[in-house]
Amino acid sequence: MTTENLTMEPWEVAPDGFPSAGSIEDQAKFLLRYAILAPSSHNSQPWEFTVDNRSIAVHATENRWLDVADRDRRELYVSLGCAIENLCIAAEQFNVGYELAYHDNATTVATITLRHDDTQESERPPGLFDALTARYTNHQLFEDRPLSDDVREQVRDCATEDAVTLLVIGESDRKESIAQLQAEADRQQMDNPEYREELAHWVGIGALGDSWLKARIGQAVLTHLDIGDREARKNSKLITSAPAVGVLVTDSDDPTARVKTGQVFERLALAAAARGVAVHPMSQILERPAMRDELGDLLNAARPQHLFRLGYPVEPQGHTPRWPLEAVLTD
Repeated sequence: MTTENLTMEPWEVAPDGFPSAGSIEDQAKFLLRYAILAPSSHNSQPWEFTVDNRSIAVHATENRWLDVADRDRRELYVSLGCAIENLCIAAEQFNVGYELAYHDNATTVATITLRHDDTQESERPPGLFDALTARYTNHQLFEDRPLSDDVREQVRDCATEDAVTLLVIGESDRKESIAQLQAEADRQQMDNPEYREELAHWVGIGALGDSWLKARIGQAVLTHLDIGDREARKNSKLITSAPAVGVLVTDSDDPTARVKTGQVFERLALAAAARGVAVHPMSQILERPAMRDELGDLLNAARPQHLFRLGYPVEPQGHTPRWPLEAVLTD
């Protein structure tokens, strides 16, 4: 684990800091300041980057892999995909062309090669760049009103990857079925002392954005108290009351499919944020292999990769801290 401290400073990145007259390596490092604002499971930020002239290699880091909650590394690769998507969006904003190559292995998942031009083709909707510093995850109940047709269309338009399919579920009975799975997943996860210990670690270091005192209290509660039923009731209500539940599914279960899932998720989360809609990933069902299969059967979907709520926030929430870029750059 890095000795650098989590901080809110990375969120202060501003477009006027782009080194337009600098080297392409300097520009690459600036673009990565947007990549590290991506969401990740438990805010674990399981990414490292190597910049070599015009090439950026994206690595998975063992130090921040959730090896209890995420035994098959699904969430790790989804998180890396979110960071890659931020990087690509930032490159397009500053007219830096790029080539993205995927590597279907456990460590270096992708390489982005930059070039000086403004000819990059993109199918992304407008407004995503400004949302990079505005997006946040909202864990609270949403307003009791449906998503607008415009939001639904924009979200669906973000699923442009051939390998990733977006399902948007608004029917009460199907949300109720997912909520029942969520409740049972919460109970099973919280019955696992190793899971509680891992979650308590990330809460205790302030990764979820709590104050020092609240983080330490949360760490103690997770470590010593049985809160499975409480979490089950809370999270099942979050699902049934949400205007919509999204699920990203794939045919393949390899690292590249999961990375592409992360790209699609971040793209739609940013598009939603640009329109005042909040997104909240909920991973517990997918962390239990048998329940993940059950969800797939429920949705008639091959391999569910990512599940999340969408809705209008009652009140905004703050950002979570990040490790500074220097802590995730490698030689």
